[in-house]
Amino acid sequence: MISRTSRYQGNQLATFTDRDGNPQLGIVHQAPTPQRLVVQDYLWKDSDRVDTVAYRYYQVEDAWWLIGLANPAVLDWTRPAAGTPVMVPSGLA
Repeated sequence: MISRTSRYQGNQLATFTDRDGNPQLGIVHQAPTPQRLVVQDYLWKDSDRVDTVAYRYYQVEDAWWLIGLANPAVLDWTRPAAGTPVMVPSGLA
């Protein structure tokens, strides 16, 4: 089962055979579909971490990827610059 907070939650699981002939459980990736997001604007602070911002909005640190998907221009979430405008999607999908 794929966790509700996983970025892969909309995908299916399937059994694949690895190069050694062993069965492995894996995720079948689906093409993204266009989405309309309801977002809140947020101005990044120097002390912020993406997991703590995700927890503040979703009460789940693992949901940081939702913020990442809404902000494709931010390539490195380990240290966005203070003052970076960020869109935070409302709620978990």
